[in-house]
Amino acid sequence: MDKSKFVFTYEYIQRDLKFLLNAMYSCYIKIIFDKNSISHLENDIRDIFISDEYLDNHRIKEELGIVDFQFDKEIETMRGRADIRIFNMIEKMSGKEKPYYYIECKVLDDTKPSNAKSNLYSKYINNGINRFIDEIYPTHNKENAMIGFYIKSVNIKKQCEFFSNLRPYNFIDSFDFSYVSNHTTINQKEITLYHLMLDFSSKTSKK
Repeated sequence: MDKSKFVFTYEYIQRDLKFLLNAMYSCYIKIIFDKNSISHLENDIRDIFISDEYLDNHRIKEELGIVDFQFDKEIETMRGRADIRIFNMIEKMSGKEKPYYYIECKVLDDTKPSNAKSNLYSKYINNGINRFIDEIYPTHNKENAMIGFYIKSVNIKKQCEFFSNLRPYNFIDSFDFSYVSNHTTINQKEITLYHLMLDFSSKTSKK
């Protein structure tokens, strides 16, 4: 398979968040093919996605069928700053109040997961999942997402057993590291979070 070309075969009747995460996964495959090396820093990895090479590139958005969607980074919410916001520009222009999805990104590695404050897996929960539960990041459409950037080679499935709320959920063809979790927010809203665990270990500068 020529990984320089996008492979995007998962079918959706509605272009929902899972559809958009499929597009981001396709970008990930292309990034791995294109880049000789990648920074191990969270914001640097995120910025590759939200760049003129990928999700800010009109030609690539056409290939992925996401021309109607805008991807922004470092977006202020009422109580915090989200890594990525996605919105449907057509819906916004037609008057839909808040057609937004939010995505939080976190770096993960090969350390043993623990609840220690400095542990990256603890940060995935406390500075990621809990920000949606605590409504620091709002949920306008019942669902949002998180992306884990693995910067060290490790058994991802084994590491993710630490996250007790995550359940394997395959919504991307030929990809085994997608998960879903359900939560009740502080204001008793039922929300869904989708999780992608993307392996950058072969490309990161931190070995």
